[in-house]
Amino acid sequence: MTDKLRNEFDVVCKGIVIPFFKDLGFRRKMLHFSRQVNDITQCFNVQKSQWNSYNDSITFIFNFGFYNAEISSIVADKKIDLEFPKTYDCFVQNRLGTFSHNRDHWYTLSQNIDATITAEKIKSDLEKHLKPMFENYTSLENLKLLINKDEEYFTSTLSPYYLIAFYMLTNQVDKGRLAIKEHYKMALTPQT
Repeated sequence: MTDKLRNEFDVVCKGIVIPFFKDLGFRRKMLHFSRQVNDITQCFNVQKSQWNSYNDSITFIFNFGFYNAEISSIVADKKIDLEFPKTYDCFVQNRLGTFSHNRDHWYTLSQNIDATITAEKIKSDLEKHLKPMFENYTSLENLKLLINKDEEYFTSTLSPYYLIAFYMLTNQVDKGRLAIKEHYKMALTPQT
């Protein structure tokens, strides 16, 4: 079973995931993908569960994000220039399942699930949900629209420092001030 599931996972990655990102002009390192557009880098990765046994099932999830070197440099208080940022480096990040399934969604390959059904669902989710995201949000200015439109999906995943830097760089000073006040109000609230 171990080799069968590993092979099915490789087929999904090599037959669907890798070609999808290659067609969009992304660079690849293992199962991490990135593409520089305007003032942001769009990032994606396939994350396998740490609990995979490979005997019974393989579960994995898709993470995506948007990276900006200037925002990272502001927050880190030093110049940061990553040649190949990963999703965990991104100031905006989330999981594809949040948009394709309205929740955190892990894809599964197992002896009880037809791999072609999982593969078709992945292909559909990438085309229907992720491709428009990467096509529509290609700059900090565009990301204002995404964060304002789906604020509950993104502001909770953003560090308050990244969010404040984002607001300031995109001329949303009032939102930046409000975020600062909210952050310090929470920081000063006694923990019980």
